[in-house]
Amino acid sequence: MDKFISIFIETFNQLSPFLMVGFLISGFLSVVLTVEKISQYLGKQNFKSIFLASVFGVPIPLCSCGVIPVTAYLRKHGASKASATSFLISTPQTGVDSIMVTYGMLGPLMAIYRPIIAFISGIIGGLLINFTDKNKNEEVSSASCGDDCCDQYDKNSKILSALHYGFVRLPIDIINPLVLGLVLSAFISVFIEPGFFINTVNIGTGLMGMLVMLLISIPMYTCATASIPLAFVFHTSGFSMGAILVFLMAGPATNITTIAVTLKTLGKRSTFIYLLTIVVTALISGYLLDFILTNEILEQGAPMHSHNSVVSLSSVGLFLVILNSYRIKYFSKKNDDVTFEKGFSFKVVGMTCSHCVGSVEKTLMKLEGIKSVNIDLETGQVTIESELVNFDLIKLSVEDLGYEVIGE
Repeated sequence: MDKFISIFIETFNQLSPFLMVGFLISGFLSVVLTVEKISQYLGKQNFKSIFLASVFGVPIPLCSCGVIPVTAYLRKHGASKASATSFLISTPQTGVDSIMVTYGMLGPLMAIYRPIIAFISGIIGGLLINFTDKNKNEEVSSASCGDDCCDQYDKNSKILSALHYGFVRLPIDIINPLVLGLVLSAFISVFIEPGFFINTVNIGTGLMGMLVMLLISIPMYTCATASIPLAFVFHTSGFSMGAILVFLMAGPATNITTIAVTLKTLGKRSTFIYLLTIVVTALISGYLLDFILTNEILEQGAPMHSHNSVVSLSSVGLFLVILNSYRIKYFSKKNDDVTFEKGFSFKVVGMTCSHCVGSVEKTLMKLEGIKSVNIDLETGQVTIESELVNFDLIKLSVEDLGYEVIGE
């Protein structure tokens, strides 16, 4: 037990400075790269829109489930299927926060290589959709945001909004998988000796190691940041960096829930291309990484350490962020008891993070007659204050985002 606690604390301290910096940068990035702004650049059926979708997707910290409603929103506001797929592939693989933690735990080379591959895979997936889509001449909405989706930061301080997103909203979304990743990584370190998968069972390198990582990662729900502690301990247990890259790509970019929703929102052909792009790109890029890296280079890419004072302050800060996230997530007053004089409630199934809640709320607020929306993420309960509103229209609008609506 002492060894488990020691490893857990050591890993926590190692990632905390980089994660706190990642939270800060992500917060300010959220003010600059709003979904409304991104949607203005993705409407055309050409390489430029695919390229920009992948560029925008790389730094944005969205998990594989959270990216689904954002992609649906982009589609409704003019994004082509090809650019939406490009965004869907590149976004969950990485983000500013995960790049910083990758730098801290896996070294600068992996921190550079990982977002480059995410960017390339997004372009490949978008181009494949563009080349194979039978409905290339689909009418793409040219709707712009206009007055109904004005900048959410106009009425508030952009600095406060950025800090709130970076240190409150974003941690709430990743806190459970992050803590689980830290616990599992410490657990594996206790019971599996370093080099076990290469020295004892001999499956840690080459194609076999990558396939094992692929089988582990595809059905898992994990985010780009939370997967890094697990990736680190898999590496110390004997898996090559190429196999680790496969895990870091396929884990955040795919899971059973995402696949099911993608089938509904993009169709069978696009979902197949989406998965094929991730799998093939992950295997090829993993093989190339193993080919160009030597053991000496790997040692040079070992985690970098900060000064003790910086680590201590960052660890305390991250601990407080985690406590606040759990306070909000599990101990804040629930929204179930919120009632309106002229309103009704229903349940939405499939929301997994605050981005999901934001997408549903924003979509419903644009419907004529709705005055306010209150959503409880944990229960899926949605309470609306409204005048005369067609519930079928509400249901259709929410289901267009990839969710299921139950009851009125």
